[in-house]
Amino acid sequence: MAVAALGTLAASKSDDNIVKVYSGKTHSLNYYVVCRDEDGNPTDNYMQMDGSKVTLNVTGSNRFFEGVDDPETGLDGAIYLKNDNSDYSFKTDDVTFEKSDGDSAIEVAIDSADSNYVTVVLYVPVEEYWTMTENLDSEVFIDVKSNMEVERLGFKYFTIVIGILFILFITITCVCIKEKSTVDMQTASIGEMFRALIQNDQAMTIVATIVLVNTALFITSNLLIYFFKYDLAGSNWRGNYTLFNTFAGGMQILAMMILFPLLRKAFTTLKIFYICVFAEIIGYIVLLVMVLSGVTNVFAFFVPGFFIMSGFGLLNVVVTVFLANTVDYGELKNNRRDESVIFSMQTFVVKLASGIAALVASICLAVFNIQADSASVLDSQGLVHKMYTLGETQLIDNSSVMGLRAVMTVGPIAVLVIAYFIFSKKYILTDEKLQEIGEELRSR
Repeated sequence: MAVAALGTLAASKSDDNIVKVYSGKTHSLNYYVVCRDEDGNPTDNYMQMDGSKVTLNVTGSNRFFEGVDDPETGLDGAIYLKNDNSDYSFKTDDVTFEKSDGDSAIEVAIDSADSNYVTVVLYVPVEEYWTMTENLDSEVFIDVKSNMEVERLGFKYFTIVIGILFILFITITCVCIKEKSTVDMQTASIGEMFRALIQNDQAMTIVATIVLVNTALFITSNLLIYFFKYDLAGSNWRGNYTLFNTFAGGMQILAMMILFPLLRKAFTTLKIFYICVFAEIIGYIVLLVMVLSGVTNVFAFFVPGFFIMSGFGLLNVVVTVFLANTVDYGELKNNRRDESVIFSMQTFVVKLASGIAALVASICLAVFNIQADSASVLDSQGLVHKMYTLGETQLIDNSSVMGLRAVMTVGPIAVLVIAYFIFSKKYILTDEKLQEIGEELRSR
């Protein structure tokens, strides 16, 4: 909201905007009306209308009208407007719509700012669809204003504000907080810090476990958008993807805040770890069975999502506890307490896991020839094709789908199994062992 507000304010004071008019009387203008279902998804009920009845006014900056060039897709100055990057209104003799109403949508594709080829697609509810398609002689007036410049300016000034506030608050912190150390401890060298970590076999075990556990989830999360787009597909795949992500993130947070305290009353942290690993594996197995069975309802995927994300949320808490336990163990073994070294490893290994998962996902996309979204910008012909295929602008073959399924389900299962065996074989800090270590340290 802050970005939008700053961008709107900056754009309102800019004299850079210009208006170009595209008329069906002077341009080759394709005009379609598409019926939307009750959920707002486009249907196969559409009609090509008389483009000569359309007058299209497009407002944008000079930079916007330069369009997009992409030799690989044949784009040469293409301009593409839709709900996400524009504000619009359109009206006929009988129907008037504005973006703020929320019950319509629009897509406009122009081959270039000075091109003769324009495609306009209007998405309207059922009743208005029949009204518009029955009145074929109605003139249509469409006003579309790009808000891409609003976003650019908004992020620009928002970044400047954040930068100024960061410098201000850091300065206040440094000036006002005068902490004096009450501990006389020799600062460790870089070599000593690495030795302290490597010699702490329990810390290394937890570090390896954190890398594996996070890698398993990150592989799935990196490929999830491709799963929804190419496997589950459907005209509303992006909305389903957003809905699933919202549920998954909520389950992870709730598991950390609510589920962990409840489980801790009945189980030790070691048992909770094993429960979480098995829960994630079960979730992945259920996910694989569902996709192989042809399930496409997004709400059904909340079941494996619950097991996977709840398990991961709990593991985030448990491995942090285990990492804290290795501090006492390291002090007993190395005669120095290295909290900073050990706890700093958690952030590092999570980033390492993210990098490994991104590499795996990239290899998967390359091997199975799964492309990124090529429909971010469409020319006139591309928009017509998108409408004919109900938004399925790009498909992949069955072997690629099966490869995607395997990497995002079987792959994480294998990684979690490895994490389980490493942890179960190497980690020895039970509650009894920790009590012994605490007593030993207190007696020194």
